[in-house]
Amino acid sequence: MKKNILIPGRKEFTKNYEAAVSSFGASPVVSISESSIAAYDLLLLPGGGDIDPAFFNQKNSGSTNIDYELDKAQFRLLDLFVNTKKPVIGVCKGMQLINIYFGGNIIQNMDADKLLTHSYQNEDSYHPVFLNTNALLLAKLPPSLFQRKMQVNSAHHQCIGHLGKDLTILQYCPDFVPEAIAHMYLPILGIQWHPERLLYTEGNALHPFLKWFLFTGDQ
Repeated sequence: MKKNILIPGRKEFTKNYEAAVSSFGASPVVSISESSIAAYDLLLLPGGGDIDPAFFNQKNSGSTNIDYELDKAQFRLLDLFVNTKKPVIGVCKGMQLINIYFGGNIIQNMDADKLLTHSYQNEDSYHPVFLNTNALLLAKLPPSLFQRKMQVNSAHHQCIGHLGKDLTILQYCPDFVPEAIAHMYLPILGIQWHPERLLYTEGNALHPFLKWFLFTGDQ
């Protein structure tokens, strides 16, 4: 049976995610409605603007392109998926949203040297990331999901600060910015880079994560 993936975002900004999901053979649905979540097999939290700092009890000190109503809807849908223990994948902003949901926070604007490595400058930035194999074991994820060392694409000026409860860091940049996180007990993965914009020889870089959480992992 074809899998249905819910992408809670503004449709004008979700084309890459829809294309990646469709090329995987699943059905993407872009909606922020809370009705009929039983129809969806996975929640894909997309990248986008910054999260309203009110959600992690801070004043604005560098957050931009805030969409409070979208943030509120995404947190509510994440809550519904967490409570039903359905799989969740968050990309860029989506990873930060997962961290905040579990009690963590974010650094609203990274130091200048880190911005040079991670921020969007007319195109994605590329940098190496390293794998925390111990964290993979904690999250019960296979090493095959990630290369031990790889180049990834970044387009963010914020990063995870305090890590949320029961989350573990799977990947990190040499400057120690977290690049992927996972929940230790729930099927929840966050990726700071943009797999939906990368093509590998075997297909879109998002596909292995979709395959694991939809067909392989113990749900």
